Amino acid sequence: MKEVPIAARPRDRFGKGPARRTRMAGEIPAVVYGPEVESRTIALGEREFHAALRAGSGTTIFNLAVEGVTNRVILREVQRDPVSSRITHVDFYAISESKPLNIDIPLTFVGTPKGVKDEGGIMQITMRDIEVSCLPKNIPEVVNVDVSNLGIGDAIHVSDLTIPNVEILAESDRTVVVISAPTVIKAVAAEAAEAAVAAEGEAAPAAEGEEGAEGAKDKDKEKEKGKEKEKGKEKDKGKD
Repeated sequence: MKEVPIAARPRDRFGKGPARRTRMAGEIPAVVYGPEVESRTIALGEREFHAALRAGSGTTIFNLAVEGVTNRVILREVQRDPVSSRITHVDFYAISESKPLNIDIPLTFVGTPKGVKDEGGIMQITMRDIEVSCLPKNIPEVVNVDVSNLGIGDAIHVSDLTIPNVEILAESDRTVVVISAPTVIKAVAAEAAEAAVAAEGEAAPAAEGEEGAEGAKDKDKEKEKGKEKEKGKEKDKGKD
């Protein structure tokens, strides 16, 4: 397991005001806590913290030094400004060497599925990491998932994974990756649906035209009836 050193200083003032001033000074407000340490607030150099992040990964253990005391910690939470994405606060968890901890391990997919290579299928990844429980010394940096033998319709579930020296906490029936059928079938169906809609659109004006013609005929009939009535009235007047 990779370990990255990082230094911090104590932070004695609390609240939004002091935290804002800490950020204006180019530092990040943070807190460190754990089962065997007292919770304390600290401040990290912003540049130094970004450098430590680049040197590590999601499962990296950081050797956090504060006033000559070093604790092995992992990142529990990184808060960011919703507009600028600048880091505004960090939570560190000081690990115990004798107590298991829960941690998310990234998944790496190895190989090209035969269902993709030979059958034109699509690999759909539904999990990018997996939660496990283990002692700090047994934390894996990554879990490799071999997908090379998967054909169309095949899938790998959590229950299919084996990770040495850890307890998998994710639900066993969750799908990790699945190979779906080619999109050509979907494209053909979509084209057929579009053709049907277009045909309906062309038929509609014709129907409207027929209705218009019928309406015109009805009006002509009404005019003829009106003329016949007028003629009948004139005849009656002549008789009088």
